[in-house]
Amino acid sequence: MSEPVDLDAIQAELRERVRRKREAGVYGADLAAALAHPLPGGGPIAADIEGDPVASLAAAVESEVAYDPRSRKGALAPLITVARRTVIWLIRWYVHEIVARQDRVNAAALRALRVLAEREPVDLVARVSALERAAAREAVHENAVHLDYELFAERFGGLESQVRAQAGQFLTRFAGATRVLDIGSGRGTFLALAKENGIGAYGVDLDERLVARCAAAGLEAYRIDAEEHLRSLPDGALDGIFAVHFAEHVLPGRLLEILHECKRVLRPGAWCVMATPNPSTLTVGAHTFWLDPTHRKPLPPEAFRFYLQVSGFEPVEVETYNPSEDRLAEDGLAGAALENARLLNRTLFGDRDYAVIGRKPLA
Repeated sequence: MSEPVDLDAIQAELRERVRRKREAGVYGADLAAALAHPLPGGGPIAADIEGDPVASLAAAVESEVAYDPRSRKGALAPLITVARRTVIWLIRWYVHEIVARQDRVNAAALRALRVLAEREPVDLVARVSALERAAAREAVHENAVHLDYELFAERFGGLESQVRAQAGQFLTRFAGATRVLDIGSGRGTFLALAKENGIGAYGVDLDERLVARCAAAGLEAYRIDAEEHLRSLPDGALDGIFAVHFAEHVLPGRLLEILHECKRVLRPGAWCVMATPNPSTLTVGAHTFWLDPTHRKPLPPEAFRFYLQVSGFEPVEVETYNPSEDRLAEDGLAGAALENARLLNRTLFGDRDYAVIGRKPLA
C-alpha cells in the first residue's frame, strides 16, 4: 500500500522555493512588484502564495470589498460620484437577492438530506440479490438449463456408432499428439476414440453428469467453462483443439474471443477443428437446429471460416459431413428437371454438419 501524501509538507516546500527564488532575484523586479501590488478588494497576490492557503481563502471570503466611488473629474465629479454610488447600490441589492435565494435553496436541500437520513436505510444488498436471482431465473428459462441434457443427447445426438464415425474422420489431424483439448466433450465419444488411437486428450464440459460419465469410463474430463479454462493455459500448451457442436451455443462475439484464445494456447502447426450444424441445408437451419434450446444462432460456413481466419489460423478448410437420409429421387430425370432436383437436394437435403479446420501457422 502506498504512503499517504503529506500536502502540508508539499505546500511548505513550494512556499520556501518561491521565497528563495524571490530573494535571489530569479523572478525579476517587475514580477516582484506585481506580486506586491494590492488587488481590488483584497491583499497582494504574494500573500496567498507565501502564506497558508487555507487561511488565505478564509480571509478572502470574509474580507469586505472596498471601493471608493468618489470622482475627481472637475465639475462633473459630483454627478459621476452619485452615478457610481447608485450602480454599486443596485449591484449589491441584486447580489443580495441572489445570495438570499441560494441560502433558501441550501436550507431546503439540507432539510431534505436530514429527512432522508432519518428514514429507514434502503437495503441495497437485498435489492441487488433479488435482481441477480431474477437474472438467474431468466437464464434458466431462456436456455432450459434444468433440462436433462444427458437424456437430450441420447435422444437427439444420434447413434453412438454414427457419432464415433463422424468424430473419427478428424483423428488424423491429431496423430501423435499428447495434449488435445475436447471443448464440450459431452458423452466422451472423441475422448474414447483418441485414447484408442494413442492420442492424449482431455475434455471440458459444463454438464456435471456428462463429466461424471466420462470419468466413470476412465476418460479425463473436467467441469469448467471452456473460455475460463483456455484463459488459464499458457501459450503453446496444447497439441490440438477439437469441438463438436459447441460454437452454436455461444454468441458470435464470445466465439471470436474463444478462437483468439485457442490460437494462443496451441503450439505452432497444431490444428483446431470445430464442427457445427450446417444452416446452408435449410432443413437444418429452419428446423433441426432449433431442437436444442441452448443453441444461440446458426453459423453459416462462410462466416465461421472467416472467424478462424481473422483469429490468425491459416489455412482454414471447410468440410461438410453427415448427409441427409431424405432426398428427392434423381433417377429418370433429365435436363431442367434433373437440375432442379439437384438444386433442391443441395439446398434442402444437403450435409447436416460441417467442420472448419484451421492450423496455427508455424511462424
